[in-house]
Amino acid sequence: MMSTRTFTTRTAIAASTIALAFVGIAGTAGSASAAGMHNGSGKAALSSLVTAGTITQAQATSIKDAMVAARTANRAAHDRVEATTISGLVSRGTLSQAQADAIISADGRQAMRALVSSGVITRELAQQVREAVKTAMEAVVTTPEQVLGSLVSAGTITQAQADAITAARPQRPQGPRGA
Repeated sequence: MMSTRTFTTRTAIAASTIALAFVGIAGTAGSASAAGMHNGSGKAALSSLVTAGTITQAQATSIKDAMVAARTANRAAHDRVEATTISGLVSRGTLSQAQADAIISADGRQAMRALVSSGVITRELAQQVREAVKTAMEAVVTTPEQVLGSLVSAGTITQAQADAITAARPQRPQGPRGA
């Protein structure tokens, strides 16, 4: 049986998955542009569902508010997973503590590239760290379909609304970053 904390974390991560799928949240919360609502495609999808009477404005507002909060929770979960994973790599001797500290301090791909360029870590080691963190994150990420199922179970939306949201949701591009 899943603990309340695990359920809450999975729910927050699930909501952030919806956020990514619907509104492309990529920045910090605070405003639509800061949240990275890329050209409004996700926002437009929800708005069109409101206009069509598929969901209410209150439901759309609740979804958007939950997405911003969930994105914050998702980032915190990522930071915890990253720290735990890197600590495990140190324990196994894959990384030195100095390398681990540098990686944890690095913020984003550019900073990781700088660590490789400066010789702090090798390209192979950077890839190994990325894969280990990615694998660990996959264990806590919930798919948009699972999130919609949770919203249906909670009575927030109906199955018909979930199906309409899935159909209206902007599709993420496939490829190295979208796969």
